[in-house]
Amino acid sequence: MQTSSICDRIVNAAVVRMTMRPEDQECLPPMISYEDAQERQRLEDLKEFRKYLVDTSTVKCLVKMYQHAAKNELRIDNPKLVTQFLAGYTDGNPDAEEIRQLSRENATLEEYNAIMASQVEELEREVARQQRLRLAGKLWKQICLGQDEAESEAMTLDTFFTRLCGKEVEPSTGQVLVDLLRPEVYMDMEVTATSLPKESFLAIVADGDLPESLLAWLEEDLCARLDAGEPGVAPFQKELMQAIIDSELLPHDTFLLVEFLLRVAFI
Repeated sequence: MQTSSICDRIVNAAVVRMTMRPEDQECLPPMISYEDAQERQRLEDLKEFRKYLVDTSTVKCLVKMYQHAAKNELRIDNPKLVTQFLAGYTDGNPDAEEIRQLSRENATLEEYNAIMASQVEELEREVARQQRLRLAGKLWKQICLGQDEAESEAMTLDTFFTRLCGKEVEPSTGQVLVDLLRPEVYMDMEVTATSLPKESFLAIVADGDLPESLLAWLEEDLCARLDAGEPGVAPFQKELMQAIIDSELLPHDTFLLVEFLLRVAFI
């Protein structure tokens, strides 16, 4: 635009010269060639551009970027050097103070969000624990149903096993065959008589890091059996006794029932 304007002025001056008297033309400055006018305009534009770079602190920014690259990234092949540096550069920016304020607020919000996320996780863990604790209390209450007050606060492992599997005597053998399912260490009278306090049972279920599959079985299977069964009746007794009868191992091959019952129990 500016170059075109200068050219227009030159053309107009030439037209004026052609219409002026010779003595008047001698008083005018000499004509400037088109090439000289272009060069003068280029130099003027370059001067204005340099002034713009200084006034907007662009030169200062470029110098600092060079210093940053020489100090921190000279040996690193980083194609995003310029964009990353300019993204964090605020000197000379009229909105620099606002940018710094927003950056501080953003950092505060990120820290607050991290705290809130941690609190949410903690609350979720506590909710899950309370759910397990409620399940444990429900199981204990069902298992102790029909027991005396002392056993409602603590029961022996023998009583616990009997409450779940029963103690029915099989007529043809005169034995409590479900006892064959007891672990070998469980046959020790001292172990069998060990007391299981209610608090310990609740802690095992609520805080014992039980697998989710086992917790699901306790709630969906065991609780359902205890709810549906008659008070004081072992929920697995009928099923185990029927499996013993169906095995056709009675009355002489009871020693084979251990493997058979364990297979049935875990199918």
